[in-house]
Amino acid sequence: MTKDKGTQRFRLPAWFRLAVAAVVAITVAVIVLVQVTEKTPVMASPPATPVSLASRGLEAGKAGLPGPGGDPDRRTLVLYDDGRKKDGSVSPPDEVKTAEAYAMFTANLVSRGTAWTMQPAADYRPRQADEFQAIVYLGSVYDASLPKAFLNDVTTARVPVVWIGANIWQLRAVPDWRVEGYRDDNPTTVTYKGTPLRRDPRSGTGVAAIDVRDRTKVQILAKASAPGGTPSPWAVHSGQLTYVAEVPYAYAGAQDRYLAAADILLGVLSPQAPDRHRALIRLEDVGPRTKPEELRRVTDFLIRQRIPFSLAVYPYYSDPRGRANDGDPTSARLVDSPELVGVLKDAVQAGATLVMHGYSHQSDSGPNPYDGVSASDFEFYKSSLDGEGVVRMDGPMPEDSARWFDERIATGLGEFRRVGLPEPTMFEFPHYGGSAVDYQQTTGIFQARYDRGSYYAGFCPGGRCGSTATATSEQVYGQFFPYPVRDVYGANVVPENIGNVAPIAFNQHAARTAVDMLADAQSALVVRDNVASFFYHPFLGEDGLRDLVNSLRAQGYRFATPAEILGDQ
Repeated sequence: MTKDKGTQRFRLPAWFRLAVAAVVAITVAVIVLVQVTEKTPVMASPPATPVSLASRGLEAGKAGLPGPGGDPDRRTLVLYDDGRKKDGSVSPPDEVKTAEAYAMFTANLVSRGTAWTMQPAADYRPRQADEFQAIVYLGSVYDASLPKAFLNDVTTARVPVVWIGANIWQLRAVPDWRVEGYRDDNPTTVTYKGTPLRRDPRSGTGVAAIDVRDRTKVQILAKASAPGGTPSPWAVHSGQLTYVAEVPYAYAGAQDRYLAAADILLGVLSPQAPDRHRALIRLEDVGPRTKPEELRRVTDFLIRQRIPFSLAVYPYYSDPRGRANDGDPTSARLVDSPELVGVLKDAVQAGATLVMHGYSHQSDSGPNPYDGVSASDFEFYKSSLDGEGVVRMDGPMPEDSARWFDERIATGLGEFRRVGLPEPTMFEFPHYGGSAVDYQQTTGIFQARYDRGSYYAGFCPGGRCGSTATATSEQVYGQFFPYPVRDVYGANVVPENIGNVAPIAFNQHAARTAVDMLADAQSALVVRDNVASFFYHPFLGEDGLRDLVNSLRAQGYRFATPAEILGDQ
């Protein structure tokens, strides 16, 4: 990534989705293999009869509708830079792709408050603002072409306007404050609601220097600071205009200034949002070779404590090369694991939510990127390891198609049905990886996803989302959410955002403790109506989970079910 003073140019590697999302499930892959496998080869029963997906009676979700808690009677116009510049030139392709990806990020967040329409700012029509209840402009291209009609309508706005990033200097009549270029230093902290949030130094020096002239008329929402430097406003509000001094998505991780931007958007678009803080638990990587006694110890603890939880289950275990079974190819289905099914049924009877965590959580075509063993590898996206052991996202699986995805899901749902378990209504991509085609398909099969999303430039050409044919796999962009949303695929998304306990470092991921997770949850309290959501591997035992539960409660979180989050109850 490069970013010059006064210019924003982002170069994000193909594996940026993993870095942004901070998904560390792979971190424990080796431990998972040891814990959930036995050495005696067991070959699976024949596959179940596939479920008719049409019988599930779901219509594909539509991008632009509000997410859980959003007001369908309110609409926001999301404007972004499509590469056209004031001098008639066009930005480099990578910059254009990044601008579109960040527009998708913004639309995802906007859905928490309202419905939305997305379009290039250069296509804005005179008085178009009158058709909406709010406007959000994302300035990610320096000196982008902005129509005079847009600038005039912002100046005289009768609806709230959130301006994020560059080009605010084109708005000549900003009362009581102004932008004086960019800060010369590189802020590393944004303080919001008294909480210091991180700003990765790799984000560059593109933070606008805001000079507030009349502090009686301007509300300073957040301040940016660098070590030894003088803080300056990072976000301000006056009249109908709210301004954020940078696009806050590059290198965004936990405890990041991204949380401040997400809350500012929610506050402007949904001022009635309650000040509440809920938490979610998801027990991860449960499959036919999971040890029933380990799972029962954890589920019994949660049931005794009356704590809602979800179970992320993949119904087919496969180790085609015997990497975890002394060289003997091994497979199993839920029907081959009656004791485990009994634990799952007891948990569901007590109120647990089943989440389909892929079909096999691996690929039989070879390492992806590790060893082809369930719970270790990606299933719906091709990946590899570079010379330094960093996971690279290489593109869709060779066999990827809507039909291929549907067939795996239909067979997997059949595995749940034939053992008497309810068919899951939520889906989680293994390692949060899937193609645009796969993500699009989930919206007609499941009521919601429960994960962090992968997004592709070209999926929303001209702001019209849904084009899997033009979605590029050259760069994968990841986003986590502090609250539920309906994303550009049209899917309601139950968030996961504070990660998991990872006892050892693995590849590019550091070891992660409960202390790290709790620090993330503490920072996330700056977001009104947020959800602190984590996943936990049952083999780690109940003691660590007990500490997490008690500590989150002490921070003020109340545990909820995914249904509550989706229903905004």
